[in-house]
Amino acid sequence: MIENLLDRYRAELSLRNYSPHTIYKQLAALNLLFRFLQETGQSEVIGLTTAALHDFQRWHFYQPTNRATTRGIAYQNRVLAAIKGLFKFLHTENLIARDPAAPLAYAREPQTLPRNVLTPREAKRIIETPDIRTALGYRDRTILEVFYSTGIRKLELMNLTLPDVQLDEELLRINGGKGAKDRVVPLTAVAASFLESYINAIRPQLVRAARADKTSRRLFLSQRGLPIARNTLGGIVEKYARLARIKKRVTCHLWRHSCATHLLQNKANLRHVQEILGHRSLATTERYLHLTITELKAAHVKCHPRERDHRREAS
Repeated sequence: MIENLLDRYRAELSLRNYSPHTIYKQLAALNLLFRFLQETGQSEVIGLTTAALHDFQRWHFYQPTNRATTRGIAYQNRVLAAIKGLFKFLHTENLIARDPAAPLAYAREPQTLPRNVLTPREAKRIIETPDIRTALGYRDRTILEVFYSTGIRKLELMNLTLPDVQLDEELLRINGGKGAKDRVVPLTAVAASFLESYINAIRPQLVRAARADKTSRRLFLSQRGLPIARNTLGGIVEKYARLARIKKRVTCHLWRHSCATHLLQNKANLRHVQEILGHRSLATTERYLHLTITELKAAHVKCHPRERDHRREAS
């Protein structure tokens, strides 16, 4: 019964034009619910009460994570969103008389600032670390340049194809980004130059490493000429941060944070940055308006009355 419901729900999400990645995440969250049902001796989704779903939330909260840390509120809310989506579907299809997930409230998410944003100097050190005399080193340098230039997400970079690169206009087309939205983002001249050389000289070397039937249209390829994997991208970013002796925990998403922060620190228009990042809400982009402690200290020294008194007395 559960498998049939999942198949119907998966088909519904496909009809509503959810991306394969989003559908995968939704079903992974629902599998947590099914695991809970197995461990508590329950066999059916239909018939679950609001109280039972509350029990699931408590059970899920105390499940150990891979890093033995507390489950993040955002992650808990994503799981709840998947649960709500499933039961809303069941109610709409008249498979249940009432929606037991409707009364469940989302946890309030703290408005945290992005942490450990790279400084421009740190970003430059990491980007210039790969050995561009090798094919893989040149590919990795190009990937880092694109991450920093555009602030695109890891999955968006993975899905880039050759036609998405518009070198003449120094633009990159993002197809089916988050929320199934397409957008166009500008490239820096440096990133465009590396992309041109990568496409014309380096990528053909990687393509030759693959059998003809495995040749991919994807922009970034592995050493064997296959589409580059998520774990490979994360490993590339971590590797060069370590080689550059950057103490911060550098991830693909940190490049996104850094791109947005540096644009705004250099007086970029907030709505322009929103378009570049592909944010649905301007409020999401506004998180990057935080000031660094260096800027706060400079403003404090410049504007506080006691600092002015001190400068007057010193002169």
